[in-house]
Amino acid sequence: MRPAHIIRILPLCTVLLFAGCGGNSSQQSDSNGGNAAVQQQASKIIEPCQLITQEEAAKLLGETVKPAEKSEQKAVGMKLCLYDPASGEPIPFLQVSLTQDAFFPPGGVGTASIYNSLKDNFKDMRTDVEGVGDDAFITTGGIYIMADGYYIQIGAGNTSNAAIRARLVEAGKMAVAKLKTLE
Repeated sequence: MRPAHIIRILPLCTVLLFAGCGGNSSQQSDSNGGNAAVQQQASKIIEPCQLITQEEAAKLLGETVKPAEKSEQKAVGMKLCLYDPASGEPIPFLQVSLTQDAFFPPGGVGTASIYNSLKDNFKDMRTDVEGVGDDAFITTGGIYIMADGYYIQIGAGNTSNAAIRARLVEAGKMAVAKLKTLE
C-alpha cells in the first residue's frame, strides 16, 4: 500500500477503534462535560465539504482538485470529504473529516470522548496548536481539532514537512471559521 493511502485511511482507523465503545446517553453528556449548550450546538448535522469547499481546497493545495469523494461511518458519527488533485497524482490531497454527536446513533461515545482519547494516545508524538478551535494538535495523520462540540480532522500529507504543517493550520482555521457560520 502506498504511503499516501495509509495517511488517508488513518483517521478512519483511529475513529473506528471507538465504534464498540458505546454507552448510554448520560455517558455521552458526561463526555461533553455535561454542558447542555455544547450539546445543543452539536445537534445539527454538518457536512465536512461545507467546512472546506472544492474551491477552497484548490486554493490551499495550489492546484485544481477533483470533486470531493464523500464517505461516512455513522457508528462513530464521522463524515469524510476527500479532495484529490485533478492531475491524478496522489499528493497533494486534502481530507476533511467531521465527527459530530448529532450523527451518532443513540448511545454513542461522543465527539469529546473520541478527541480526548486520540489526544491521550498521541501524547508523546503531538504538537499542540494555539488559535485553532477550542483545542488542537498536529500529529501523524494531520491536524486534530475540537471546536464547539465538533471534532474535525484534516489530513494533507507528511506532517513532518513544515509546508504541510502550515497548510494544516491554515485549513484548520478556515474549517473552524466556517463551522461557526453553519451552527
